[in-house]
Amino acid sequence: MAASALGFAATRPAMAAWLEATPRQPAGPFYHPMEPLSVDNDLLYHQDPESRADGEVIYIRGRLLDQTGKPIKDARIEIWQANAYGRYNQPRHANSNLPLDPNFFGFGHTLTGPEGHYRFRSIKPAPYPDSSEWLRPPHIHFAVIPEGGSPWSTQMYFAGEALNKRDFLLGNLPSDAARERVIVDFQTTENAPDARAKLGELDIVLGMPGVTRDKA
Repeated sequence: MAASALGFAATRPAMAAWLEATPRQPAGPFYHPMEPLSVDNDLLYHQDPESRADGEVIYIRGRLLDQTGKPIKDARIEIWQANAYGRYNQPRHANSNLPLDPNFFGFGHTLTGPEGHYRFRSIKPAPYPDSSEWLRPPHIHFAVIPEGGSPWSTQMYFAGEALNKRDFLLGNLPSDAARERVIVDFQTTENAPDARAKLGELDIVLGMPGVTRDKA
């Protein structure tokens, strides 16, 4: 199978049987209104190869599937996130005392391939206070826009973060199993182009309203 634009091969086999849908979560207030923020799926650099964003480099990859395991191709996937200091590059976060990173625009996009694969390179975001009583754990927002379909959003969390247990949005999901579907364990791997960077895998399963396993 061909290597991705970021330099690693998508080696995971196709999934079969009936899959539980990835939980939907709100897009939140920091989806950026300006375009274009990024021309591709690499958030580490913004056009200038000499201007690297601050922070720990991570790779994210996965597949976009329906609940029967069928890949969804040609869907636009967008991600947006805080920087390594916990600040969004977004006017609504302008009252934050956390620093901006001039080399990190915090937004990327890609299209899924024929087998539903997608991939991103970014940095691990830092926590940030949503209010005086709520410190959000590191997370990355995802939006999926299937060809001819409606936008859908969720949030991806990092395994092992103590703040996960106290997060209102993550805790509001209906079960531990639902939470596990949006928590990703990032590990170093030989499949990533940078042996020092961690790779996380998130397969996104879009729900099929009105379709059940026995009628799929």
